[in-house]
Amino acid sequence: MGIERDGASLEISLTPTSRAPIAKLGEVNPVGIIGVLSKVELDRSTPLAAITNSLSEGKNIVIGSYKALFALPAKIPDLIQATFGGGVRDPEGLVGVVGVARVSGDAAASENAGWAAKIGFFLLTVASLNIFIGLFNLLPLLPLDGGHMAIAIVDGVRRQNARLRKLPTPEPFDVVRLVPLTLAVIVVMGGLSLLLLAADIINPLRLNF
Repeated sequence: MGIERDGASLEISLTPTSRAPIAKLGEVNPVGIIGVLSKVELDRSTPLAAITNSLSEGKNIVIGSYKALFALPAKIPDLIQATFGGGVRDPEGLVGVVGVARVSGDAAASENAGWAAKIGFFLLTVASLNIFIGLFNLLPLLPLDGGHMAIAIVDGVRRQNARLRKLPTPEPFDVVRLVPLTLAVIVVMGGLSLLLLAADIINPLRLNF
C-alpha cells in the first residue's frame, strides 16, 4: 500500500487477515480485512502545561456534554435501529452504564497501551460521565435538581415583584400541578435507561484499542 507522509511517498507491505462473517450484515463467508491501529504513547508536560491542558480538556468535555444533551433526542431513533434492526452502533452515539463499563474493560485489556495510559483513560471516562450526568441533572425538569431550582427561581421572582409593587407575598408555587409532567419525565428517563441497557447487551459498542 502506498502512503504519503510529510510530502514523501512510502510503500508498505500489508498482510490481510480474516474476520468471521457477520450474519446481520448479510455476510456468509469470512471477510479479508486490513487496518491501522495507532500506538498510544505518553506525552509528558511541565506542570504549567499540564494545568493548561487540563483546563482546555475540561472545557472541551463541558462543551461536548452540552452538545450531546441537545443532540440526545435525535440519536434515539438510530439507537433503536441499531439495537433491534441489526444496524451498526454509532461510536459517537448514546451509550449506557453497561456500555461504559464494557469500553473501559476493553481499554484495560488492550495490549497497545501501558498502565499509565489505561488509568488516564479510565479517569477521563469517569470524569466525562460525571460531568454529563451533572449537566443533565440541571435541566429545568422535575424530578431533576434543575426543576427544583427553576421553581425556586420563579418563586423568588414572584416575591421580588410583589415586594417592589408593595403587594402581599404570594403563596409558593404549587408543585402538585406539575405531577403529570414529572411522571412523564420519569417514564421517558426510565424508557431511555432500559433502551440503553438493551442496546449495550444486544449490540454492544466496540472500540479499537
